Amino acid sequence: MEKSENTPKIKCPSPTDEAVLKSVYLALREATKKWSMPIQNWGIILNQFLTMFEKRVQL
Repeated sequence: MEKSENTPKIKCPSPTDEAVLKSVYLALREATKKWSMPIQNWGIILNQFLTMFEKRVQL
């Protein structure tokens, strides 16, 4: 994944979990703007996520 100029920089030495989550969210949001092809095998991947993180993933 290419580094985006709009990706927020975390400047504190030990960011909070919320700050890290926000940074990842914003980076993914920028990256998805450039996605032009569907993810291969998404059904298999989604099933694996649902199995591993069944309490955390809600569809």
